[in-house]
Amino acid sequence: MPNIPRSTVRRNWLSLASNATSADGATLLCIVPHWLRVFGERLREIVIVVDNDPPSGRIAELQRGQLRPGELQEAISTLERADTRVRFVSLQSLDLATIQRRWFGDARPVRCQAGTPILAFAAAVDQASDDIVLRCDSDMLFCEKGWLLDEAVRSLREGVDVYEPPRLHLGAETAMSSRAFMVAKQSLYGRLPLRNLRLDMLRVLHRMSKGRSPWLAFEQMIARGVAKGQLSHRIGRNTVLGFSVHGLKRSYIASAWFVDVVRSIEAGGIPSDQRAFWDFHPDHWGIRVP
Repeated sequence: MPNIPRSTVRRNWLSLASNATSADGATLLCIVPHWLRVFGERLREIVIVVDNDPPSGRIAELQRGQLRPGELQEAISTLERADTRVRFVSLQSLDLATIQRRWFGDARPVRCQAGTPILAFAAAVDQASDDIVLRCDSDMLFCEKGWLLDEAVRSLREGVDVYEPPRLHLGAETAMSSRAFMVAKQSLYGRLPLRNLRLDMLRVLHRMSKGRSPWLAFEQMIARGVAKGQLSHRIGRNTVLGFSVHGLKRSYIASAWFVDVVRSIEAGGIPSDQRAFWDFHPDHWGIRVP
């Protein structure tokens, strides 16, 4: 691996792209300022694609009773006023047919058979202004000590199509996750569209008989592309450079004590019990939740 001077690497800007629904107002108010603190001047923008259509499948169950459009609109106004780099885009306002053709060819996936987003994730990357894009869920937390400036950008410039920042705990896991990944758009788009996007035929027939989508999850689509040699994928493993943590539950993020947790993660102050898990859990921090 060539030795790239830090002065050269530091000129790389990036867009952070994420997604939200009307259940995410409180989460965004907590997490977006965290992203701004962690990535600072390296962030050209934060673009968040909002899906205004009702959720479906497993996601609908998870968000039952949590959809609060007014709360989301208040969060959008607050965050856009606070920093001009933050912008929100309605998924339904975009040229979705063009995005689908670019990413999926003749296929028209919107959500997978469990209700998780497909088109919205692709649209978030598509709406990013910069070539280097970090696409992450709205509950992802980060500690940044160099992985972004060095390993991630270098990997993408050397030809890795999908790079995942180090997870707080990875172990032997190698499966692609869409929770937090980076791409260089110009290079990636030359390898699209993704192919082999459906479940196997028996499961397709079963899902369709239940009125459910026949599509794989977004991360499974990318994983198939990797398995077929269409795409390359790498997960960073050096957590000394920084790492990601999955926030896991909206109820945690809405708790007053979570602010201190976020600040600790930013500084790399992780309890030993938490280091064995990627998902945040208050028990690992000695926090008792009723």
